[in-house]
Amino acid sequence: MNRVIKGVFLFVACVGVLTLLGCGTSQPSHFYLLRAVSPASVSGLSDTKPSSLSFGLGPITLPKYLDRPQIVTKTSAHEVELAEFHKWAEPLSENVSHVLAENLSALLSSDRILQYPWRSSIPLDYQIAVDVLQFDGTMGGEAVLVARWSLLGGDEQTVLTTRKTQMTHAPTSQNYEALVEAMSRNLEDLSREIAEALTTLSPKIQSRSLP
Repeated sequence: MNRVIKGVFLFVACVGVLTLLGCGTSQPSHFYLLRAVSPASVSGLSDTKPSSLSFGLGPITLPKYLDRPQIVTKTSAHEVELAEFHKWAEPLSENVSHVLAENLSALLSSDRILQYPWRSSIPLDYQIAVDVLQFDGTMGGEAVLVARWSLLGGDEQTVLTTRKTQMTHAPTSQNYEALVEAMSRNLEDLSREIAEALTTLSPKIQSRSLP
């Protein structure tokens, strides 16, 4: 009987030690944010007059599989991986919206970028709706952004143009920081394409170019 009791105590003690060792070696979590383009890096900054037009940005939608704090990467055509210790510092949908707004503000020389939802009493010249279909990447591969976006008139009903575009950038290193940087560059490319489309629609818009 004593041997049984000693065996139980020894087992419990071993479990406790292993648990403590596991807790002690748990790696810390890392948190990331997408980067907006720096206004100082946009060419033509000094000779472009501020725009008087108002732009409504949104709604912006992302796939449900990205609606989580963990960074999602693809491991195959049908499998994704959630990075338990590498997470977004804010909801990805909000981060994407903020970065697009900052990029378009710099590219269109406008501080009148209103993010969805805006008050119905605010008059808009153009609305930009973005439906993100894919926004992820593979470690050692490419970061991919696929989006269908539309430009609408100020009445929010007249569709002026609709396009589907795909952006890719290869991370410079096989780590999550480099992957997030490549994802930011994809958003820069999407922002530039939207700004160029707006420029062709209205002679009042003078877009700037990203390096």
